[in-house]
Amino acid sequence: MPTFDPRPFTNPNNVDILNAVRAGATLDYQRRIPAATKANIQETIDNLLNYKPQMNEFVDALVNRIGLEIVKYNTWTNPLAKFKRGMLDFGDTIEEINVGLIKAKVYDPDRQSLEQDIFGVEKPDVQSSFHKVNRQNYYKLSINESLLKRAFLAEFGLSKFITALMSTPTTSDNWDEFLLTTGLFAEYYRAGGFFKSHVPDLGAVDSDSADAKYGLRRIREFAGNLAFPSTYYNASGMPVAATPDELELFITPEANAALDVEALAGAFNIDKAEVPSRTTVIPKEYFGIDGAQAVLTTRDFFVIADQKIETTTAINPVGLHTNYFLHRWQVVSASRFVPAVLFTTEESDEIITVQTPVQSINAPVVKDAAGTTVTSVTRGGLYNVQTYAVTSPVNGANDAVRMELVGAVSPRSYISQTGMLHVSVDEEATSLTVNIFAVDSGEGLDDQITTALVLPVIGALVNLWPNAGVAEDTDNDGLLERTPEPLTMDAQFNVTIPSVEGVQYKKAGVNVNNGTVHAITGTVAFTAVARAGSELATGAPASWSFTH
Repeated sequence: MPTFDPRPFTNPNNVDILNAVRAGATLDYQRRIPAATKANIQETIDNLLNYKPQMNEFVDALVNRIGLEIVKYNTWTNPLAKFKRGMLDFGDTIEEINVGLIKAKVYDPDRQSLEQDIFGVEKPDVQSSFHKVNRQNYYKLSINESLLKRAFLAEFGLSKFITALMSTPTTSDNWDEFLLTTGLFAEYYRAGGFFKSHVPDLGAVDSDSADAKYGLRRIREFAGNLAFPSTYYNASGMPVAATPDELELFITPEANAALDVEALAGAFNIDKAEVPSRTTVIPKEYFGIDGAQAVLTTRDFFVIADQKIETTTAINPVGLHTNYFLHRWQVVSASRFVPAVLFTTEESDEIITVQTPVQSINAPVVKDAAGTTVTSVTRGGLYNVQTYAVTSPVNGANDAVRMELVGAVSPRSYISQTGMLHVSVDEEATSLTVNIFAVDSGEGLDDQITTALVLPVIGALVNLWPNAGVAEDTDNDGLLERTPEPLTMDAQFNVTIPSVEGVQYKKAGVNVNNGTVHAITGTVAFTAVARAGSELATGAPASWSFTH
C-alpha cells in the first residue's frame, strides 16, 4: 500500500495530502473521492464536504496519520527522551531488582564432617523498587469544519493548517515530559538520593580556569571511583558500580561552557568527538536544585516508559467541529540502584566509617561430630570450637577471631582458623589449651583481646611414633641410632645371635650371621658394631663375654 512520507524541509501541498489520505483510505472512500490533481482539486473537495462519512474519514486520517508526520518536524522535542525505556506493553508497573554481595567463607577440608551449609539457607541482600504509571494526561484538539474549508484555499493550506493545530498539543506533551523528567532531579535531591561533591560555581562572573580545572578533577575522580562496587554513591546503599563508558553527565550550560571538552573526554575515557553524546545540557532552573552544576550518573537513572500514546475522537454535531484527544500515559521515575553524584556549590557529603571496636570474645563452645556440646575431647576425635568477637555496636565489621592450640605433644594435633580441632590418637597431653585472640581496634596485634579454653583429653593413647626398634637420627648427623639386642647364654651354654637392623654382631672379632647358634667352650667374647648408615646409640651395650 502506498505511504506518504513528507520530507522535513518541504511542506506537502493540498494535492499531495489529499492523495496520501486516499491511498490509505477505505474502498468506499476511494470510489466516492477521486484522485486529486491541480485540475480537479475543487471537485475532490466538494465530494468530501458533501458526504459526511468520507469527510470524517478524511479528517481522522489528516490528524492521526498525516498530521503527526508533518508536525514531528516542526515541534519541539524532549532532549531527554533518549533515556526512555520504550513501551510498557504489559501491566502498569516496572520492577527493579538489585542483589547485593555474598560474604566469603573460608574453605577447610576438615569441616566436611560437620558442615551444615550444604542444605542450609544463605539469603543474599536483595532490594526491589516498583515504578508505577504516574502520568495520565491528555491534550484536546478541536478542528472546526469552516476552518478546514479555508485551508483548501491556498496550495499549501492543509499543511500549514495541520502544523498550526497539532504543534501545540504535541509540543505541550513533549514539554511536560521534559519538565517531569528534569523534576526527578529535584525530587531525588529532596529525598537525599544524591552523593554531593563540592565544586565552585562554574557559571559565576568571577569563575576562572582554576575553578574549571577543579571541577574537571572532581568529575574525573568520581568517574574512576564509580567503576568499583560501593555502597556510598547510590540511594539504596547497595554495592553498585558503573564503568566510565556507562556514565552520563547532565550539566548546566554555564558549567558546560567552562569545562574543557578534551579534558572531559578523558574523564569518560572516550574521544572528544563523543563528548556531546555523553553529556546532556539542562538549564539550571530546570535542575530545581540551588547550586547544582552537574549530575554524574548512568542512563539507567531514569525509569521512564510509555504505556499509552493514543488519540481518540468525539464529534460535536452542534458546534460542527471534531475534538481530538492526545493521551499520554507514562511511568516517570528514577532508580535508587545506580550511582548518582551531584556536583554542587554546597558542602560535600562525608563518607563516615563507623567504628565497631571489639569489646570481648563470646564464650567459646566445643561441639563434636554429632553436634553435641562437650567439655572434654577424646583422642582421635574432630571438634568444632565456635566463638566470635563481640563488637560495639553488635554485628560490627570486625567479628573474626584467631585460634592457637597450646600444650599438644603430638604434631598431628592442631586447630584451624575455622575452629576445627583435631586431637590425634597419639596425643600424650592430658589437657589442651585453645587460646583465642581478637583484634580490638585494628591498629595491630598489641591491641588484642584474649581468652583461653582448657579441654581435658581422654581416651586410649595409641603409640604411633617412634615404634620399638625403629631407628631415629636424634643428633641430626645423618646416621640412624641403633640399639643392639643384648646377647644371653641359655642352660645348654648356647648363644643365639639376634636380628637387629643396622647392627652387625661379631664373635672374637669375626662377623657372625643373624640367627646362628654358638656353643660356648671356655671364654668367648662377642661384640656389636653399626652397619653402614647407622651408629650405635649412646650408652647402648656393645660387648658380652661368656665362660663355660
